[in-house]
Amino acid sequence: LIPKMSDKTVSLYNGFSMPLLGLGTWHHGDQGEMTEGIRFAVQEGFRHIDCAYCYGNEKEVGVVFSEIIGEGKNVDRSEIYIASKLWCTDHAADRVEAACRLSLADLGLDYFDLYIVHWPSGFVPGKGNVPRDEDGKVLFSGVTIEETWAAMEKLVDIGLVRSIGLSNFNSKQVTKILDMARIRPAVLQVESNPRFNNEALRKFCAAQSIVMVAFSPFGSPDLPWGAKLPHILADPTLQAISSRVGHSSAQVVLRWQVQRGVGVIPKSVIQTELSDNLGVWGWELSKEDMELVDGLETGVRKIVPIIKMADGSVQIRDETDENYPFGFVEGEE
Repeated sequence: LIPKMSDKTVSLYNGFSMPLLGLGTWHHGDQGEMTEGIRFAVQEGFRHIDCAYCYGNEKEVGVVFSEIIGEGKNVDRSEIYIASKLWCTDHAADRVEAACRLSLADLGLDYFDLYIVHWPSGFVPGKGNVPRDEDGKVLFSGVTIEETWAAMEKLVDIGLVRSIGLSNFNSKQVTKILDMARIRPAVLQVESNPRFNNEALRKFCAAQSIVMVAFSPFGSPDLPWGAKLPHILADPTLQAISSRVGHSSAQVVLRWQVQRGVGVIPKSVIQTELSDNLGVWGWELSKEDMELVDGLETGVRKIVPIIKMADGSVQIRDETDENYPFGFVEGEE
């Protein structure tokens, strides 16, 4: 499902359209920076905002939404695409609707354009966002992804959500959902950038009429997870393309994703970066330049949550759960 290059939106299988360029809202710093970033971004022309319960800032984001979204404000509700995500503690069938309604209430909205299962692993509720035992091990709930998905479908039935999707699921897990789904996932949101392009998963999504959306499009250099690498935007190949085409290396990376048919949700609170990210339209990368960016692939995933155990050791948060998604390489059986 490759969108026309002149389009700023992609049509989902269910007929709804989604702006290909969005703004991520996961921010480690002062949430006031994030809310001001959202205000500025919408004024500048962003029309897709990606939220999540687990980001811990939906109430603050809701205050900004109340000021800028609505009749006589910056944008009508119908003109902006808003996504949120179900957290791992709310996977059980009897918790999904309440979790969705809580996020809607915090954000001051009547419906979500897109609601996503944030991670495949379910956690025991009532003991914080990442519940642990005395040794530091995560308390997994064992809720199946099928149970959660059936409850997600009901959100569409009752009008709380227009489209439903998945995040951080592998192709085998998505196939399990497709095999039982009454309402198919419209979007799969995953890590994707020039160093980890997730091409095998993109091809899988395209074959299933699922739109892939890339988070961490610049490799999340501010995150403590994964190997310490030079900033992706300083890569000599990207810098050379940038000089040749007269666009910033960030615009080159975003344009590369759009031309792959991939939605992209860079996070920034810096006004110059936000304005720069909008400069992705009205030009194209050549086939040769697309291939040069493809060639930066390392196969190294960065967004793998870790936890510190009681003995001080560090472990991958979800690795011991049956729904851990990163136990095999996409495209290889």
